[in-house]
Amino acid sequence: MLWALRSYWLSDHLTSMMVMQTYTNIGTVNSITPEMQWANDKATTMYTIVASIPNSMFTNIKSKITTKDVWDALKALYECHTQMVLVKTSQQLQTSRCSKDNNVCKHFNKLTNLREQLGVMGKSIPDNEYASILMGSLPESYTAILGSIAAAAEMSGTTVSAAVVVKIATDGYN
Repeated sequence: MLWALRSYWLSDHLTSMMVMQTYTNIGTVNSITPEMQWANDKATTMYTIVASIPNSMFTNIKSKITTKDVWDALKALYECHTQMVLVKTSQQLQTSRCSKDNNVCKHFNKLTNLREQLGVMGKSIPDNEYASILMGSLPESYTAILGSIAAAAEMSGTTVSAAVVVKIATDGYN
């Protein structure tokens, strides 16, 4: 939607309630004053926004008068929604478990996908924390392998990396 508004030079309506200087600079064209052009572009912008959102969101913005008010309300709604998705995705990453009958490779792919989703939303998971999540998600049958990984890291004075956990655990699975 933003791309469409920017391509038609309508994005000023998202940040201002007043006729912008660019409209005034153009002046009256074919009896259309800057104020009339602003109002016309405001209507086009509002229509573009409404056509781009689900009905459930429209009910939250339909009482707004200016395009800026509509835009600010939508941003607030989506930021709240994004926060809820972030919490749910974080929770999924932390609580996912691979049962002894499941495919470890598919399980790790699922966790990698969740980690990437969190990264896109602005929450990065450090490698050492991710390695701990991976280790904690494995079934009890991997206890000996996990013990070996932890011992090797401790002896070398390093932290366990996610790549090492994935490599050793998938080798053990295969």
